[in-house]
Formats: sequence, C-alpha cells, structure tokens
Amino acid sequence: TVVYLKVPFEEIEQRLGNISGRGIVLLSNQTLRAMYDGRVPLYERYADVTVDCAGRDFEIVVGTILAYPVLSQ
Repeated sequence: TVVYLKVPFEEIEQRLGNISGRGIVLLSNQTLRAMYDGRVPLYERYADVTVDCAGRDFEIVVGTILAYPVLSQ
C-alpha cells in the first residue's frame, strides 16, 4: 500500500530551510520546486491513499492514516 503524504510546496520549503545540509538529492541545476513539480503527479498517480498533511500535526496525520480501512487490515 502506497500512502502519499500531501504537503504544499511552500510548507515543504519552510520545513527544509537550507536544503544544502539536508541530504536532498537534486539533479544538476534542478530546483527544489522543479523536483516537487515532477514528483507530485507520480505520487498522485500511484498512491493508494492520499493524506492531506497541510498544517497538520504529526499525531493528527498518523491518526488519519490509521483510520483508513485498507491500512488497518
């Protein structure tokens, strides 16, 4: 089961801060935004479950994930 934790770009950018020390792998001359824009359609296509994480605390996200019947089997 694939769970897509949907987070808006602006929130990811804020969480990461300076990405140079975060271990984010980008292609040569690729921006974080370009990577995000390229990956989101893949996440949306292949996810069995999508959880909106925008502005939500960790505990709420975990509770939401655990509430999906497909994940509690």
